[in-house]
Amino acid sequence: MIGGWLVRESQGLDDALTEVALITIGITCFNAADTVSRAIECAVKQDWPNKEIVVVDDCSTDATSSILASLTADHPELRVFREEPNRGVAAARNRILAEARGEFIAFFDDDDESRGDRLTKQWRRLVDYERIRGARLVLCYTNRDVVRGGQTTPDHVGLAIGREAPEPSGPIVANYLFGHLVDSHHVWGMLGSCTLMARRETFLAVGDFDESFRRCAEWDLAVRAAFRGAHFIAMNESLITQYKTATADKSGTLPLKYAVRLRRKHKEYLTKEKAYLATVAMAHAQFHGFKGRLWKSRFFLAVGYALLPPSILTAKLRSRFVRRGRMKSY
Repeated sequence: MIGGWLVRESQGLDDALTEVALITIGITCFNAADTVSRAIECAVKQDWPNKEIVVVDDCSTDATSSILASLTADHPELRVFREEPNRGVAAARNRILAEARGEFIAFFDDDDESRGDRLTKQWRRLVDYERIRGARLVLCYTNRDVVRGGQTTPDHVGLAIGREAPEPSGPIVANYLFGHLVDSHHVWGMLGSCTLMARRETFLAVGDFDESFRRCAEWDLAVRAAFRGAHFIAMNESLITQYKTATADKSGTLPLKYAVRLRRKHKEYLTKEKAYLATVAMAHAQFHGFKGRLWKSRFFLAVGYALLPPSILTAKLRSRFVRRGRMKSY
């Protein structure tokens, strides 16, 4: 038993008592003086009784470090580590994985708000799915309310992958992420490390975040997990309010750079799928569409479609009319 905690669990026997697993909440931060207190307070207020909070400060130059020092004095469950020099969010998340003591790990972003029952809801969804499906590797996400920069209220809900049955698993998830083939038989949607919970052993099996990625590291992790047969599920309710803030790693052409790098890293697989050049074109289409350059987006989309083998193109076009969920930009 970890930490001596017990909780009542209803699985047909209301009186059954089971141990409450230790869950590590991992928060990476960089120059987040305006928001990191809110994120940590959300972590502290989680109703899951047995938790630790691991924060990695990626060499902040503002008041983040002093704020974290003050919070540590008030919250004994909080452990703070500092990276020097700045190594990027993937390296910071790897530090969390290395320091985590929990059986489960959930990532919180430094500028988002998580509902107080987020851990409980995601844990229940994950272990129920494992029990019913006999699944070994499971990545559990959640829907999110999205607030764009300068606004105070959400303007849409980001629907998560696998939020209801049939949840996808295996290489078809990699195909979805690359954009060249999306079947119509599964529930598709967004993923992202800011909404992710998984067992520690799942992260160990899949491997660390690739530190060469300043963007798309969570996509690369998901692709590698898909190749290992992982299942992708989610809570079909918004447990997070995500605040879209402008940062240096989201500006200019950096998102496109790393979207293309993701495809280059997995070029061998995409070449076997006869889809490498097509997916590179689709990465350009997604990037320009997100930037509001519709004519460029349509041009690259047309190029991507033209480069797909006829069998894949036919399946892709057919799926557009019937698939559930939408693929979001990088």
